[in-house]
Amino acid sequence: MVTLSSIKCPDAYTSTMTVDQTPGVTFSAPPTASAPPPPRNTIGRGQGKAVKARQVQRVVTRIDPWSMLRVSLSFAFCLWLIIVVAGVLLWQGAVVTGSIGKVEDFLAQLLAESSFTIDGIKVFEGATIAGLVLFVGGALFAVVTSVLFNLIAGVLGGLRFTVVELETAQAVPDQSS
Repeated sequence: MVTLSSIKCPDAYTSTMTVDQTPGVTFSAPPTASAPPPPRNTIGRGQGKAVKARQVQRVVTRIDPWSMLRVSLSFAFCLWLIIVVAGVLLWQGAVVTGSIGKVEDFLAQLLAESSFTIDGIKVFEGATIAGLVLFVGGALFAVVTSVLFNLIAGVLGGLRFTVVELETAQAVPDQSS
């Protein structure tokens, strides 16, 4: 669970701005106390409607390690599954094209052996075990990282970012005529 809290700042950091609801529009930093209110965004005027929305700064002060573990395990499992399926497909493609046989012949000549074979099942088992070790290690690394983030955020104040609340947005009348 990510904990968000509002920053208690002067009104200069909570402002109302007019934005255009077109994809790819970026929002600027909040205005300072001496700066005029932000201008109306006119990018892509014909593509979307201009809205007046509140811009608020938020800070992430804590990341729940249990939530981080669940998300990282889900992500690592999906990544491991994709890699295993891709490896099996690539191996089957190499077997069908004869590449594995050529590699076996090359290794036999290189090692001065009469024959050399690569056991696909053993390769798959080794890759699966290595993937599972990386799977668990990556998830534990994510949990340790979230605990470190919590410790550092307690000292330095967290991660600050700006949110434009479009759910409180109101349509701005078109003044181009």
